[in-house]
Amino acid sequence: MTTWREHLAFAPLATFDRGEEVGRRLRHAIELGVLEDGTQLPSESELAARMGVSTLTLRAALAELRGRGLLETRRGMGGGSFVMANTGSIIKAERESLMAYSLEELRDIRDYWALLAGSAAATAAERSERLSLGRLASMAVVIESSADPASATRADSRFHIELAASSGSVRLTREEMAMQAEVGPLIWAVPAGHGSAAAEHAAIVEAIRSGDGIRARTLAEEHVRSDMNRVLDLRMSVDASPEEYPPDPGREEREVASIESFAGLLADAASSSIRSVEHAVRVQLGSRGQGDSSDLDAIYDASRRTLEGAVPLLYGAGFLPESSFGPAGAAWCHAPTGPHSLQRLVIDWDLYEGGTATWRPDDYGDRAVHISHAYLDANGSNENIVTFSKAAFVGEQMVGIVAADVLVGGIQDQIESHLRALPPNTCLVDQNDVVIATNTGRFMGGIYSPAKYAGKQIALQAMPWKLFVGTPTAGRARRTTAPHTQPGL
Repeated sequence: MTTWREHLAFAPLATFDRGEEVGRRLRHAIELGVLEDGTQLPSESELAARMGVSTLTLRAALAELRGRGLLETRRGMGGGSFVMANTGSIIKAERESLMAYSLEELRDIRDYWALLAGSAAATAAERSERLSLGRLASMAVVIESSADPASATRADSRFHIELAASSGSVRLTREEMAMQAEVGPLIWAVPAGHGSAAAEHAAIVEAIRSGDGIRARTLAEEHVRSDMNRVLDLRMSVDASPEEYPPDPGREEREVASIESFAGLLADAASSSIRSVEHAVRVQLGSRGQGDSSDLDAIYDASRRTLEGAVPLLYGAGFLPESSFGPAGAAWCHAPTGPHSLQRLVIDWDLYEGGTATWRPDDYGDRAVHISHAYLDANGSNENIVTFSKAAFVGEQMVGIVAADVLVGGIQDQIESHLRALPPNTCLVDQNDVVIATNTGRFMGGIYSPAKYAGKQIALQAMPWKLFVGTPTAGRARRTTAPHTQPGL
């Protein structure tokens, strides 16, 4: 009979990039403690069949795990591949796993995991009168007696899986199991000890026992966010330069100036791209004021050319026509994986409503370049972006919108070294006070409230953004501890 451990570790892979995924699945299972020290894996042929991969692909993954010190192969009678879950190898593998994630990916994981945990806790509270909470309560405090990070990881993950199971939803529990396989090792890669995890677990259980769904959801979400904020802080600190001693009194001014210069460069790149595409629209349409698919193909070529030299500052650029073009689509080029990946973006117009899109202002009559706030471009690029846009006119007729997209995660990447040199709690925010770049994990993807946080406010000239330079705390090392999580952050 297949155990839940084997189901989690050896279930068939659903992704297309199976060569990379099979090694990651097994590595996470070892890091999480699902595959414990000394466990013998099934034979290569059996394991390849169970995971739905070729034997050649599996062997490559096992070789990588042996190179990481997580597996050993024994020859002769009783031989095979055996798990070596020693603490040193696991910690090393956990750090390597962390570096494979971007800050944007970690932020997204945090928000999705908080949604899962909060929903599970709230649903369990609604069912509290019909639940036996003894097992969940006992698992909540096991983490206190964990002797090392590996056992703490297992205790924490088992609590969250049991919490999901208490909701009564099979689908939600499966999602939580998959989430734990991915994030469990990351949480305990942070050198902050067990902290207050047991007390936070116990508080969640007590809220469920009392049937208080709102409090149970809030506590579960805050617990998860606090854990992932520590991971975000660690990820940001990995490449940080050592503290200067003695401190350089002019460094803050220089770093702020660099961020202001970046904003100007970004605005110039977007405006230049928009002008180039707008020119192509006018040349292609002449005085006609309407076009067809061949016109859009020519405008797309111009969009691609202008984007070639603008990546990574820009993510996409092009032309979105009005109805005069009929169902021909759009002339939009984007770079999903960098400057060598330029390609045409195909938009599903049954799902995407350009006339009411988040980036579109109420009035283009001023014929100026408008800059949106940060938003998730659902059914378009499916990325968190900022859009520069301008109406394109032929004579007095508006024929469509020319625009350029900037990745929010790209902004963080471009100015991260400058942010790290500034005091903790420094944030770059858009016109809606949404944090688009920061040097502190708890602020990522949140709303910055100037009334709550002390910091010097600097308005950027080139963009409708503000830079809040945080106040120094008692040592930069605080970034790797669990900060107090503000609601909504």
